Amino acid sequence: MLALTGLAMAAACQPALAACNVTTLPDGWVAGSARWDGPCASGQAHLADGLGVLKEQQGAAVKRMFLGRVAKGELTLGVVDIPDQGFMAGRFAQGKLVPSEDRKVTLQAFDEAAKAASAAADRFEQAGNAASAKFYRAKARALREQMD
Repeated sequence: MLALTGLAMAAACQPALAACNVTTLPDGWVAGSARWDGPCASGQAHLADGLGVLKEQQGAAVKRMFLGRVAKGELTLGVVDIPDQGFMAGRFAQGKLVPSEDRKVTLQAFDEAAKAASAAADRFEQAGNAASAKFYRAKARALREQMD
C-alpha cells in the first residue's frame, strides 16, 4: 500500500516538462494512459528520447512504470515495475520485452533503470519537489539492489 501511495504522490507532483510521446507503449498498456517524464528529441515530433520514466496511470494513481532508456520514442532498455508483482527487465522492441537468457542484459536493464530513477529524482529536486525526488531516489536504490 505504501508503494502505491508513493507512486500516486509521485504522479501528482510532476515537474513542468514538454509533452513527449512514446511511439509504442509497453505490451498491455492502455493507450492514452501513459505519461513520459524525461527528455524529448529535438524536432517537431516531440518523441521521448533518453533516460526517463514512463508511467501508466489509472486516474491519479500510477498503475505501473517503465524506467530506462527510450530512443526516438521507442523503449530500448530498462525495467517495467509492476507494484506487488515485480519487474520485467531487459531490452525492448516495439513495446515488448525481448526474451533473453543473458544475465548481462538483465543487469544492464536494471542499471539503466536505476540511472533513469536518479535522473527523475534530480529533475524533481531542481523543480523543488522534495517528496517526489525522495521517492525516485528510493526507487533507484531498490533497482540497484536487484543487481546484487
